[in-house]
Amino acid sequence: MKDSRKMPLRYNYCPFCGNKIVFRITEDDIDSARYPAPVYIHHDDDSCGKTSTFYVDSLLRVSYKELEKKPGAIKTLDTIR
Repeated sequence: MKDSRKMPLRYNYCPFCGNKIVFRITEDDIDSARYPAPVYIHHDDDSCGKTSTFYVDSLLRVSYKELEKKPGAIKTLDTIR
């Protein structure tokens, strides 16, 4: 049986360096009681290494992002590449 909470890889662009980032996010990574739900994304790269706040909708798609770590996220996710 397929885990319906397991989502495919997501990508976006780092608000600090502008490079493409890839990460995996599941419903367990966010506070599903509030949308857009904040999640911290750490750009795990030697040339950047910054953490920013991304906001996701109920389908776990990024709706917008901010440079600062805004309060409310329950998890910090590392980028895959």
